[in-house]
Amino acid sequence: MSRRLKHIIFFFLFVGMQVRAFAQETILPAIQQQEQILKCHPEDTKALKELCFLYLYKSDYRKAIEYGEKLFQLGYKKQDYKFSILYAHIGLGQAYVMLGDTSAINHLGQAMLLAKSEKNDSALCSVYNGMGLYTSNIHKDYYSALHYFFEGIEAAHRCHYKELEAILLGNISSIYFLKEDPAGLTYSLQTYEMGHEQNSAYLIFIGALNASYMYYLLHDYDKALPYIKEAEFIMKQNEYYNQGNVYVIYGMIEFAKGNRQQAIEYYKKGLALNDMNQTSYKVLLLNEYAIALAEEGKNQQAIDLLFQALAFTKEENCEIYRNKVINTLSVCYENMGQYVEALAWQRKLQQETDSIFNTDKEKVLSELRIKYDTEHQANEIRKNKLILLQKEKKEQALIGILVIVLLVVFALWYRYRRQNQLYTSIVRQHQEAIRKEQQLKEVISSLREQPQEAPAVPVAAVGEKYAASSLTNEKKNSLFQRLEKLMQEEEVYKENLLTKERVADLLETNRTYLSQVINEQTQQNFTQYVNNYRINEAIRLLSDPETDIPLKAVASEVGFNSMSTFYKIFQNTVGIPPKQYRNKVMSMHKNVQ
Repeated sequence: MSRRLKHIIFFFLFVGMQVRAFAQETILPAIQQQEQILKCHPEDTKALKELCFLYLYKSDYRKAIEYGEKLFQLGYKKQDYKFSILYAHIGLGQAYVMLGDTSAINHLGQAMLLAKSEKNDSALCSVYNGMGLYTSNIHKDYYSALHYFFEGIEAAHRCHYKELEAILLGNISSIYFLKEDPAGLTYSLQTYEMGHEQNSAYLIFIGALNASYMYYLLHDYDKALPYIKEAEFIMKQNEYYNQGNVYVIYGMIEFAKGNRQQAIEYYKKGLALNDMNQTSYKVLLLNEYAIALAEEGKNQQAIDLLFQALAFTKEENCEIYRNKVINTLSVCYENMGQYVEALAWQRKLQQETDSIFNTDKEKVLSELRIKYDTEHQANEIRKNKLILLQKEKKEQALIGILVIVLLVVFALWYRYRRQNQLYTSIVRQHQEAIRKEQQLKEVISSLREQPQEAPAVPVAAVGEKYAASSLTNEKKNSLFQRLEKLMQEEEVYKENLLTKERVADLLETNRTYLSQVINEQTQQNFTQYVNNYRINEAIRLLSDPETDIPLKAVASEVGFNSMSTFYKIFQNTVGIPPKQYRNKVMSMHKNVQ
């Protein structure tokens, strides 16, 4: 029986004993102990540092900042850069990251300079951890975050810092949580095991929480529930903040099992704790609650919740889960028969979505992951050699060589397979988007064909009105609708020499108003707006396996004068070059046949 399974059985059969065990390892006694030290010695920098980091573990970031600032001020008073100022920067940086405050990067940058100058790998681990949290929470750049976390693990190995290595592993598993990638299960279980080895409630909590979500992604709900129950137990014992993350996973599991009302109760329970929730979990709770309401036909109520979620992402500078919210909005409007709104939100989703499938980033990630896995496996083999194979050195050498060969073979195979999966995912994503957009356009077209009253004011008169006065909201909307019609129905973006003046003349307005409307409605300039239509048309042409138009002709057909410009914009927008995109479409078509 595995160690993990024993822990789960132990949890359910002997709850009373487990309560006593966790009571010994909770954060609260440690906080009380350090606060008592400060009462006797107000300038004890070690106690201030410990309190700052204990409150970080507890997710009470305001308290962490309070003690971090005291440590910072005391460090300057004593000119103690090696310890006080260094760890104050680290603690403040991580706390501000979790509050969505971009000033965090200044603290983390200062901490990195100090840690490197002092060759302090222990501090450097924490800095890399903070940088990873910053890039994931503030910029939603999960690849850079993983890079920092793996760099932190290397530093932890250099200074034999097992506890922080486990925390970094937990953060790696959390990134896979955000990516909705069940491949993070391995890292989640490693964090969980290391938490039990080190008797750390925090690590067990992170490992159990993330493992439950990974099993949810794998649709193995019977395995997910014991882990989330254990995470809830530890959360309550330690009075952790961010309790919404536990209840949202509870709700998602129950919803997947068909228990909609039970799921809604968990979402409400999580939202009732919003004062203690991190922004990302507020957004996720609102999104999942909206999905459950939409399932009951309460689409307008769901839309109200989704707009609250979008407001959180802007007000508190947290882009995590924003794309999920926009997608759910599109679905709700489609459910209500408001297809124009549904199409608008679907297009907004495409505009805001980052190039997740960036092959260069994925290559770096694969190398880092394989590097870590290789080192992890090597450490396990070394430990087993000491215990079981001390007298068999020759056999040990052969096993080591075999493992390295297998890892090299696996690395080559994995890289090829991953790239193939990425290209396939990109093509499928765009083919599905084309299909859905076409369906919505057909519905909109059929609605427009129904008889409508003629407009009271001729187009020419409206154009004269715009020239005579400043734009009102009504005029902006009218101008943008006519611009969209010009692009979608008359396809003027295909003109190779299309200019802003040409479009303004067609719309009987001026270039200033045109630029203003495009910027306000799409957050793009004129060139970006036109190129977006051109690339979407190129995607449609290249997604048809029956079409063999040369790429140069495709570029000219959609309005590009330069092949290099076409290649560059296509690569940046889609994530792969147009030639590879077409090849993958042809390959997938042959496989279907």
